[in-house]
Parts: sequence; C-alpha cells; structure tokens
Amino acid sequence: EGERSIEGTVFLDRLLRALHLANFLRNPFENTWLFLNVSPTVVIKGRSHGAFFKALLHAWEMPPQRVVVEITESEASDEGVLEEAAAYYKDIGCLVAIDDFGAGHSNFQRIWRLKPDIIKLDRMMVAHAARDPAARRGLVGLAGLLHEIGALVLAEGIETEEEALAVLHAEVDLLQGYYVQRPFVGPPPCLETRDRFDGLRRSLMKQAREEETEFAAGLRPYVEAFTRAAGRLAGGEPFAPAMQPLLGLRRMIRAYQLNADGLQLGENLNAPDLVAHRDPRHEPLVFAAGANWMHRHYFRRAISNPDHVQISRPYLSLTDPRMCLTLSRAVRRGPETVVLCCDLDYPVGL
Repeated sequence: EGERSIEGTVFLDRLLRALHLANFLRNPFENTWLFLNVSPTVVIKGRSHGAFFKALLHAWEMPPQRVVVEITESEASDEGVLEEAAAYYKDIGCLVAIDDFGAGHSNFQRIWRLKPDIIKLDRMMVAHAARDPAARRGLVGLAGLLHEIGALVLAEGIETEEEALAVLHAEVDLLQGYYVQRPFVGPPPCLETRDRFDGLRRSLMKQAREEETEFAAGLRPYVEAFTRAAGRLAGGEPFAPAMQPLLGLRRMIRAYQLNADGLQLGENLNAPDLVAHRDPRHEPLVFAAGANWMHRHYFRRAISNPDHVQISRPYLSLTDPRMCLTLSRAVRRGPETVVLCCDLDYPVGL
C-alpha cells in the first residue's frame, strides 16, 4: 500500500511538472524563470522510479537555467538524499530554491547543506514584519544573513502595501503575491503594476527620510550631553560625577568606560529608572567590571576615530537583554586612552 502511494505521488508530481512546463512554453515568457515545486517525497524517492526531469527539459528544448526547482521546507527522513537531489538539479543547470523558509521544519543546517540559489520566506513571517516593528528589524537581519550565505531572498504572499514596504526595507530581492500580480491563464498581461512600484519607491524614500529625521532629532540631546560628559572626563573630573547629568536623560540605560584594550574599568553606572525596573532573572549578567568588549563595533570604531562620537547600530545588549544603541568616544585622560560609552534604549525617539 505504501509503495503504491509513493508511486502515485511520483507520477502525479511528474505529470504536474510536465503540464506546467507545457503551459509555460505555449506563451512568450522571455527572460523569465519557471518555478516548479517538487514534492519532498519525489526528491527522496523519485530516483528509484527512473530518470525523468533532465529528459523532460531536453524533450521540450527548455534551457535548464530558466528553471527554478522549489524544494518545500518539510521533514525529510534522509537529509543526505535531499542534498544529493539538490546537487543533481544544480548539475543539470537548474536553480534550486527552498520554499516556505521560516515555517515548519525550516532550519539553517538544511540551508548550509543544500546551498540554495533562492530562499523563499514564508508569508506569515512577512505579514508579521508588516505589523510588528521588532519583527521588521529582525527581517532586515535575516535577509542580510541569507545574503551572506549566498542566496537571493524572495518574499512570498505579498498582499498589501505595508507588506511590500516591509520587505523592500529589508532589501529582499524578489517579491511574489497578489499585490504584485494575480495568477492568470494565457499570455502574460501588461505590467499594470509599474505605477504601483513607482509609488512604493516614493513611499519607501519618504518613510526613510522621516525615520532618519525622527531618529536624528531624538538622538541629538543625548549626543550633546554625551559630548559634554566626555569633555568633563577628559578634563579630570571623576567618572561618576561627570556622568550624572547624562544619566538623568529619559532613555539612558547606563554609562561605562573601557581601557585601550577593551577592558571595562569598574562597574556600570546605571540610570535610576533602570535600577528601579531591573528584571531579577538577569541578575547574573549585571556585573560587568573586568569584561572585555574589544569585539564590539562601538569600541573598535571609537579607537579608530579618537575624539569623535560614534553611534552604533541597534543591537541586543548582553547586560540586560534589551535592544539598545551605544554612543562611544575615545578620550585622553592623562597619559591613558579611555573609551567612554553609554547605552540608550532603542528606539530612542519614543
């Protein structure tokens, strides 16, 4: 019974692929890819039912480089066979895509093993990024990581302008969904969405300018107070009194100083509001004296650009896991170089 079920799945999968290929070649789709889903069962079991796909492409005179084989992110009993199948499709000249990444059984181990050309993000991840600022920031990092792996990133299920803006903000490469183009039968329709894409680009630029203006305005008083604190520290004032005006600002978290090797000098000076609302579960992370932060980008940039305030990108603080950004500046204090740092709650403008 099981063998007959697998045989039926393989037959249906191959029939559908042949049908999609025939429909694709009936219409003048030039300079486009044909995306074909392949059942994981077929990827793993199909070889035992004889060769098929390479002969199919040859019979229809379809250049393999115009075919993207989509492997759905689902549980596979034999990862090694899945890896061999991906290598097979690449060897005959096709591109390989991982479908529905971010849902079900998706994992980076499979990405590293299969080395796909394209990774398709699950639509729920996209929808969440359009609603939640934290998820939107996370999507930026995820797309960047997938790019580092060497894959193009495709966002599927784009149905609204908000979702399109969220993935464009994350620098996703390809978009798929009803917002871009609804399914159709027959010759390809005219590109009716050109004005829509022009509008998206204008909206994205407007959004970026507004966010940058808001960010700069929100950060300005902290940079000014931090600059004054660094001046007092360089002038010989003790660390704690020099930091007190800075620590009184609303979104301040902490101030601390590092030596020229990145070693923290003393404990953090925490803002009063942080002390009052500290999560006791993170108490083991509070004590930072003697910690070395030379691996942090804010330290390296400050050492490379002395007497200039550096502003880090947002990141998750280790000391009390929360999103923050760090202002840093290398100053001379007597014969020694000290890197003054302060962490601010992120987003700063709220």
